[in-house]
Amino acid sequence: MHPVIQLTPPRIFLRCALVAGLIACLALAGCNEADPLEAIREQQAAGDIAGSVEPLRELLKTRPDDPEVVFLYGRALALTQQSNLAMWSLRKAMQDPEWLVPAGLQLAFLALDARDFNEVVEITGQILESEPENVSALLIRANAQAHWKKAPELALADANRVLELDPDQLEAYEPRILALLALDRLDEASESLAEAGRRLVELEATGAVLAWHCTTTAAFEQESGDLEQARKTWVACLDAHPADLGVLSEAINFYDAHGEPDRALAILRAALADAPTSRSLRVALSQRLRLMGEAAEAEAVLREATRFEDPQLAAAAWMDLGELRQALGEYGAAADALEQAFELAREAGAPNPDLLFAYADTLVLAGRLARALEVAEDLPVPARRQLIRARVAQEQRDPARALEEFDEALRLWPDNPWARYYAALAAEELGDFERALAEYRFAVRISPGATDARTRGADLLLAQGQLSFAVQMLVTATGQAPLEIEGQLLRMRLSALLGDMTTVRDSLVQIGQSHPAWVGRALAAAAEGLAKRAGPDVALGMLLTAPGVNFNAPRYAAALRALVRFSHEAGETAATQDAVQQTLAIHPDSGAFQEIRGFDLELSGAPAAAVRAAYARALELEPRNPQALASLGRLESSGAPEVALALFDRAAVADPSDPAPKLEAARALIASGKLAEAQERLDALLLEHPLEAEAAAERARLDLEQGVATARTLERARRAVRFGGGADALELLSRVHAERGEPEPAAQAAERARALREARASEPE
Repeated sequence: MHPVIQLTPPRIFLRCALVAGLIACLALAGCNEADPLEAIREQQAAGDIAGSVEPLRELLKTRPDDPEVVFLYGRALALTQQSNLAMWSLRKAMQDPEWLVPAGLQLAFLALDARDFNEVVEITGQILESEPENVSALLIRANAQAHWKKAPELALADANRVLELDPDQLEAYEPRILALLALDRLDEASESLAEAGRRLVELEATGAVLAWHCTTTAAFEQESGDLEQARKTWVACLDAHPADLGVLSEAINFYDAHGEPDRALAILRAALADAPTSRSLRVALSQRLRLMGEAAEAEAVLREATRFEDPQLAAAAWMDLGELRQALGEYGAAADALEQAFELAREAGAPNPDLLFAYADTLVLAGRLARALEVAEDLPVPARRQLIRARVAQEQRDPARALEEFDEALRLWPDNPWARYYAALAAEELGDFERALAEYRFAVRISPGATDARTRGADLLLAQGQLSFAVQMLVTATGQAPLEIEGQLLRMRLSALLGDMTTVRDSLVQIGQSHPAWVGRALAAAAEGLAKRAGPDVALGMLLTAPGVNFNAPRYAAALRALVRFSHEAGETAATQDAVQQTLAIHPDSGAFQEIRGFDLELSGAPAAAVRAAYARALELEPRNPQALASLGRLESSGAPEVALALFDRAAVADPSDPAPKLEAARALIASGKLAEAQERLDALLLEHPLEAEAAAERARLDLEQGVATARTLERARRAVRFGGGADALELLSRVHAERGEPEPAAQAAERARALREARASEPE
């Protein structure tokens, strides 16, 4: 299903926010009148939460350990949508027994909003140790357990306890019903749902709670298998609550799950037409369009809101547009959009610190480093200033200095997942892979979905041959925070490598629903893993028998390319060549399919002129086709290295995520005798792609050929061994040790290479 709307928090949130606010006000009322915090207390009590942030920040400089100051600051940040900054302060305030409950409830609220269910359970557990009958804590924990789905019996116990303590706490019915459904106690769930409906009428419940009851009724009917009635109920829910985000989200999920994405899209369009100033709906529609491959329309939806007269709405729209462009990899355009947001926000008053930080970070991604440092100086939070300085050092290709800056940022803000993530990247660039893996794991523990640390960490573990550990890291908290599409593709490959075809099939269905444009790449990833595990013939069989595959459709181009590759490797090309010809007959003007034709010709041993013509035709149709550019580069490598170099460079620009053209470009420079430039290229490649064994080996060989064997040379050779370079890499390591005058490790590496070659030679064909 399409992740069109970030699911609204359980409706408990609306009440819990009020409860947390009331607790805070009670705490304020009992404070000493002579306290210098009085003006800030009055300011917050009057509703000027945003205005209290700066005075509290200044007060923290002189009273950093005052629990009330820390709590009020964290609460102000939380209520002004700066939740990541708020969490550290609220955790610190919780350390004081007097502030455990108010700070803990606010922190649990934020954790539930972020779907960090483990954190919710831990925090509410501390509160309930102090106040076992705290209804708010029980209710938050019940919701966390119910939505987490790990222990529905515990969710049921907490929900029942809430209703015992306060029978009018209707919010408890949601986790109660969810828990009963998870426990397959359908009759009790139906009875509880009916009871909730009666109580809602008795207590004259608000529209929001009625909307929840409607969606829960539809979900129950769906769960019970009565799809016809569920459809009627969803229509009724949408008619009665057309602007309710919870209703919209769940209805869209229903239609997506039942193969009606057009209906889901129409609902979202209609909802935005009725509420054009709704930022959530506009972003949701834009996200869905982007995932459907309609980037231009996705941008148009957001750009429309940038013309709103309200500067705050327009600024928010520019920020959303910047995030879209960043997701598309258009970092310069993203920085331009965020600059517009920043200027509008500044005209309307002081810019939100989150906006300022996002602007500085996007400037770094866009390569506008001097401007990023200028903006960083205006960041009110020292840890954020430090983060931008570290990111600038990273972009300046100085990972050692970057790591020093990150260490300082982490001292100030130890539970920042982005600081941990970028520190891991810097550690990788330096070759400190143990530190990198530790930082990735730390980032995942703090916030599983904040970064792609699960994917990066799993990729590192896979490169080291630790497949089971890679899977464990990749699937961490996926129920709480789904993987980004790159992580899902990696999971496809890993599952195939491990022979887990059930997960391969399930993942393929999921990707087909949520990211249909990526389904061909998902199949190709699975085929690659399966070929490595069981051979190309098995991979070929999987591709030919996968259900629902249409190799003639453009979205399956990557799968068709994999089909061509493995059919040649398996020596079974007849069916594949028919598929290529059929596809070209349907799509003669497709650059992707013309490139696949060239690939097929190349593997078939066709004349070089015919192969070149096919790749050239692909580039006529699609000048930035990375595979065609790289393939032409390979064809030119032996006779025209300068021409090959230009083609490899164009391929690298077309697909920066692929290290292969960059490595081939360095080899073309070596062939031309331009060793210094080749060294620079390889160093840059290893900064971007630190797990590339071939690049590390090539760099170490270059040193040896020039009589150099530094500590860095040794690290490169060890890296090549670490990431699967095999016997060749071990022999290279032996040569490096010998050049350094280290005979014992040289002999050990040579012996390992010999043993590995003998073991491979004894393996059956």
